[in-house]
Amino acid sequence: QHTTTMAPSPSSSKETFLPGLNKRYLKSFVGLFHALCSVIALVVGNYLFIQCFLLGNDILASSEVDGSSFLPTIFHVTTAASGILLVFFWNKIQSYQHATTSLKAKGMTPKQMQNVNRARGCYALILCAVYPLMYRYLPDETLRDTVLSRAVAAAMVAATVCMYNILKVYGKGLFILYAGTKFGFSLQVLFAGSLYSLRESYPHLVNFFEKEALMISCCVEFGFLLYYCESRRIVSVPFVRDACKRYHPLLIFVFIVNMLKEKFWSRLPMSVSWATLLECVLVFLFLKKMIRGIITTVVETVRSKKESSDKRESFARKQRRTSVFDVTSSAGRRSSIFESIDFGELSSSLGSSRGINLNALKEE
Repeated sequence: QHTTTMAPSPSSSKETFLPGLNKRYLKSFVGLFHALCSVIALVVGNYLFIQCFLLGNDILASSEVDGSSFLPTIFHVTTAASGILLVFFWNKIQSYQHATTSLKAKGMTPKQMQNVNRARGCYALILCAVYPLMYRYLPDETLRDTVLSRAVAAAMVAATVCMYNILKVYGKGLFILYAGTKFGFSLQVLFAGSLYSLRESYPHLVNFFEKEALMISCCVEFGFLLYYCESRRIVSVPFVRDACKRYHPLLIFVFIVNMLKEKFWSRLPMSVSWATLLECVLVFLFLKKMIRGIITTVVETVRSKKESSDKRESFARKQRRTSVFDVTSSAGRRSSIFESIDFGELSSSLGSSRGINLNALKEE
């Protein structure tokens, strides 16, 4: 007997990643792990955000003192993992946006919108976790190493410049929000040469980067989660639009107000303060525009209701003045319909048969 062996087809070889491991199964596993990391980062991030900004219980600052860094560690690790695992789905990142203004009106193509989402969903999440994790878990001897510090700072500068080239099509303000502080601080590290010396000079620096990571990660993860649910027909497009329109500004406003209360300009280096100051300006400009839009909407609503009410009143007055028994004579005078009847002719035609004096009836 002769046994023949079939050569593996090109399609089957493309589907295998390692011997006995199918790419489809690997991608499903990575997708499940990415979804798990994203949900954990979103839930833990919102919990820490509420504790730190709304309830006044700064878990991030206290964990640096007593060493109880379980929740901050979970948050930073899952945030970085979510950004890294998104690379496996690089070509499947959404190239659209559920906004009231279309991409054509913004002068953007679907490819550019996809790159913007890549910058937000991948670069921003990884960058906002780098410095907090380094400051938390690297020993002081490593942080004093100028070679390592400058190498990390150079990589951060390159990544933020890449983000700027991508996000400038959508809006330069988005770069200030997602990467401005990391860009400025990395430039200062390149000149100062040591992460340790900057932390000693500015003790609140690490706490600021961790709070900023809460704001950025929660905004990004919330948006991506809703877009994924909408693609699976779990939620509707208006729900996604309204939820993001309320959630994102709320987080940014709370973050900026908290930074102003803490007087960030006296606690942070100038390389970080300038970006935070620009964030404040952008937020207040957006707030001014939003308030103006709300006032315009309210005024237009009141004006339209008043116009419709005036039309109804005018129509009602016209109906009250006009009767079904009114006629207009050839001379233009309005009179009663009964006055236009010739009772003399009617009397001559009907009086003989019924004996009714219609002229007397008219006089009565």
